[in-house]
Amino acid sequence: MSFLEQNLAVLAKSQPELARRIAEAQPPEGAELGPSRAGAPFLRMGGVLFCSSVDPEAEGRRLAADAPAGPLAVLGFGLGYHLEPLAGRDLLVWEPELGLLRLALEARDLTHLLPRLRLVTSRRELAAATGRSVVLHPPSARLYPDQARLLQRSTAAAARAPRPAEPRVLVVPPVYGGSLPLAAWCAEALSALGCRVRRPPLEAVEPLYRQVRGSELPAKRTGRAVDLLLGFLGQAVLLAAEEFKPHLVLALAQAPLPAEVVERLGRLGAVTAFWFVEDFRMRPYFREVAAAYDHFFHIQGRAMEAQLRGLGANGHHLPLAAHPPVHRPLELSEPEDKRWGARVGFMGEGYPNRVRLLGSLAGRIEGLRVWGTGWPDQGRLARLVGEDGRRLEPEEVVRVYNACQVVLNLPSSDRASADPAALDFVNPRTFEVAACGGFQLVQRSSALARVLLPEVDVAVFSDEGELAGLIEHYLAHPQQRSDVAAAGRRRVLSEHTYYHRMDHLLAVCLGPGPEKDPPAGENREALDLMLEHLASER
Repeated sequence: MSFLEQNLAVLAKSQPELARRIAEAQPPEGAELGPSRAGAPFLRMGGVLFCSSVDPEAEGRRLAADAPAGPLAVLGFGLGYHLEPLAGRDLLVWEPELGLLRLALEARDLTHLLPRLRLVTSRRELAAATGRSVVLHPPSARLYPDQARLLQRSTAAAARAPRPAEPRVLVVPPVYGGSLPLAAWCAEALSALGCRVRRPPLEAVEPLYRQVRGSELPAKRTGRAVDLLLGFLGQAVLLAAEEFKPHLVLALAQAPLPAEVVERLGRLGAVTAFWFVEDFRMRPYFREVAAAYDHFFHIQGRAMEAQLRGLGANGHHLPLAAHPPVHRPLELSEPEDKRWGARVGFMGEGYPNRVRLLGSLAGRIEGLRVWGTGWPDQGRLARLVGEDGRRLEPEEVVRVYNACQVVLNLPSSDRASADPAALDFVNPRTFEVAACGGFQLVQRSSALARVLLPEVDVAVFSDEGELAGLIEHYLAHPQQRSDVAAAGRRRVLSEHTYYHRMDHLLAVCLGPGPEKDPPAGENREALDLMLEHLASER
């Protein structure tokens, strides 16, 4: 019987599924086994020696001697030499490459070692690393730097001190865009939850940034200027952190923080977190920064999780929300109602799929209006665009949601038709319209059903073919619209506000909060405002 067969037979007694997967794996390309000078096999892969080519057993004993006391989480199985002296310990070993495991089990008799450790091969299993000290097998850490960083973060989170009674949080906004008001709402919610919050005013450079980006000079020249400006903003954030000494740095989507600045923030002692509130299919820049953060929050599902696992990033699903002090029912005057209202309205950017769909509805639905940027300036749809197609401020958007009888909520796509598979997140409009007490028609999706009850909390359409009929139905039945809108508002205020989201984010990043009296002053007033909204709807 070969070493591989012997080792797999032993492993199958405790981890049968893993044994099966290793048996089906192929050794990685470029891996070379050979005899060391002392006779025991050594391994080289991609130009990296995974153990000494002179005496790997002696090297393994030296590596093991440096391991801290107590339970251990080890990155890298190698050929097992560094693990054998640790076999009497509570030992968890993460080997990201199944092919390397197979090679090790082919090369040596490890039947004495395998029953005395637990092997994991994916990031999903790292919960078992909590409370352990980390040991990095040096060649494995060089080959898998992102995984090494992730393992250290997974164990460090459990070792952190309890959450401070008044955490200091530095909220880093973008220069401009949809995440800018969201940064302000997060800051307000964090303050209401008892945090001391500081938010650098990076939006102050927006006119200059747009001027540089809009220059007609060659792209190489303007690009250099943009890089210098973004570098300045990163340094400004670092200065703010050095002065403020935050426990947590929370960056919002498009925040001008390159990976090296994020790592420097971490070295100051802050937990670093990013909330990516965009569609990863349309905004791939996340790949450059995700692994640099201790926690990378996102709004999408399994496809995004797979992307983050591949990058070695520590991902968490965190849906968008509404902010009750902003998104609320309003009493509009007759001129306001005329300016912002419509039988059927849509507010958002003119993506190709929206232009096509709303263009087709324009000839069939009476009283359709559109607000936002990027819409055609000619043709039938152009005549329906309000406010000259300018970007609306958040308080103006709230007026649209209050004034329209039916608010359409359409996904975004850079193609003429939205891909149903891409409906894996709930856009902010869904929560904001509901919090305003507005009635909306949203495309049905599994992501939507996880946060709101279709046809109870929100009206849904399955495809474009039935949308026009549903619009006419709900326009003719105002009581149904009112019932659905009221249910949606109750649900959002009780489960889906930025207070809820920031409370969860704090628990993930800094641990559960201490039991304490309710906050006072402005913090208490903000929470009271939310509770008043809830009480008025019950």
